[in-house]
Amino acid sequence: MPIKHFTVTILLLTIFSGYSQTFSQYTPDSPYLNDPDRLIAFVDSCARFWFKSYDATYGGFYTNVDRQGNVITSWGTNKKPLTQTRHAYGFSKAFMLTGDEVFLQKSRDALSFLYAKGWDNTNGGWYNDLNRQGTPVSTTASKTAFDAHYALLGIASLYEATRDGLAESWFNKGYDILENKYWDKSSAFGYYDQASYNFSSKSGKSFNATVDALTTHLLLMSRLTGDLKYKTKADSIVLNILNRIAPTMDNQQIGFAEEYNTDWSINQSETMTIMGHVLKTAWVLGRSYHLNPQTANILAAKKLFANVLLKGYDHSFGAPYKDYNRQTGQMLLWGIQDSAKAWWQVEQAITGGLELWGLTGDDEFLRTADESLGFFMNFFVDHTWGEVYENTMRRGGRVWGEHKGNGFKAGYHSVELGYLTYLYSKIYVKKEPFSLYYKFEPSLTARTISVNPLLTANGKLKITGVTLDGMPFQDFNTSSLELNLAANTGGKFKVTFTPQDLTSIAGESEAVPEGFVLHQNYPNPFSTGSQSGNPVTTISFELAKAGEASVKIYDVMGNEIANPVSGFYPAGRHQFKFDGSNLNSGVYFYTLKTVSGTSSRKMTLLK
Repeated sequence: MPIKHFTVTILLLTIFSGYSQTFSQYTPDSPYLNDPDRLIAFVDSCARFWFKSYDATYGGFYTNVDRQGNVITSWGTNKKPLTQTRHAYGFSKAFMLTGDEVFLQKSRDALSFLYAKGWDNTNGGWYNDLNRQGTPVSTTASKTAFDAHYALLGIASLYEATRDGLAESWFNKGYDILENKYWDKSSAFGYYDQASYNFSSKSGKSFNATVDALTTHLLLMSRLTGDLKYKTKADSIVLNILNRIAPTMDNQQIGFAEEYNTDWSINQSETMTIMGHVLKTAWVLGRSYHLNPQTANILAAKKLFANVLLKGYDHSFGAPYKDYNRQTGQMLLWGIQDSAKAWWQVEQAITGGLELWGLTGDDEFLRTADESLGFFMNFFVDHTWGEVYENTMRRGGRVWGEHKGNGFKAGYHSVELGYLTYLYSKIYVKKEPFSLYYKFEPSLTARTISVNPLLTANGKLKITGVTLDGMPFQDFNTSSLELNLAANTGGKFKVTFTPQDLTSIAGESEAVPEGFVLHQNYPNPFSTGSQSGNPVTTISFELAKAGEASVKIYDVMGNEIANPVSGFYPAGRHQFKFDGSNLNSGVYFYTLKTVSGTSSRKMTLLK
């Protein structure tokens, strides 16, 4: 089913300059954005699907699962640690949305197997694969930062829902391995991509070793604990994204380089770029902005997102495509005749689009999320047996099988999509209260527990109600999003959050620039026109006091194409005409920079 509208317009800079953020005129079509409570049932269904794949004899969840939830024995009865941790994430989030404690038990079932069988007690770190009984398939196989990061995903998620002491202990154990064995402390800092089984050798850097540290645990633990070590590490990872990974996009036909040598030089033998990785990077830069509000995060996030929309997105049927050769720009079809889409990559367009729309108010992010969510719910979700398929054709047909579980697919991305889309929709789209559940066991000492559900602007959420085992609970901090638990107090908490209106978001933690205004160009759009024959538009700005000012024009890829204003200007209103006769049709951006701050607007040239 084709999407009903298409406009490629990505704002590459949105910094607020003394005026309130105006959210979009675009109205989402997806019933899941307009009625987010529908996502609760979706998450519940996805999580329950995996119950059938639990091995009651030896424990743990099977990795290879067919459409109905049965084990695909012909593929092997292995139980990858990756499967256990991803299921644990999905079960924990399902509990937080539904309050059904059966999901907590399932999460603990998955993690119990992970703790007992997945850890290398001799050399440290996590095994890559286990057989049915939990014996490592190979005790000398290489270990990866990817597996080390993802092992912490489900552990951290259960910790968020319960503050489980065992989960905390195992998280610390896994985190210490990352810091002491995988982290390169040299000037080429970052997580090594791979290590030998005993960590005697380590090599490489990569997208997965870098960005997945943020998505699996660093952002979550920074939010929950406020511990500076997590925020500091997150800042280091963001620096590598901004200085190492994102800049490689400028020399590619599409996407960025994903594999690197140990010194961060590009591994030229790997030329694949994955649209889901580009979108995920944009998404985590937006999320990281809330921890450290740097304009560079927003600029890079928008440039990355724009790259996918311009070169790797299906504007006829919605949602991003899969994989490309970054050097040639050619789509990788993997033996099929038509293009394909992957469930987790489409998720990044949805969650990334909603995060960046929440930060900037730019319609195109919301439109992308809406279109992609429509495609996902129509063509990835199995409305008969539950959960989602791994891949679809461009128009929605099945490709590469109808299985639901394998070495890389489990109960993570589908539940994450539902859970985070629920939060984003409640907070930014509908702006209405929502509730989440937590189960905290009593403690001998008093505790203050953060229940902040999402990295957002300061003051964006407030707690407006709490119950403990169904009875009103009054000891909470409305603004800091904390529960105060006296000694021996515990049980199931239902916490209600209410979004608050803020005048701006992407500038909320920085000083809001004052003393200047950048006006919308006029006319906009501007074109050759049947009479004028010359695409000229007027741009104006005002300064409260005299000072240096410059105006630069950028294309959608962030390339500077003109610098029509630069110098010392007196206080007052100034204007100039911009001639686009030498430019192609499309969207452009003009940015005013003064000693007081920076502001940017979007304009459209038609020929």
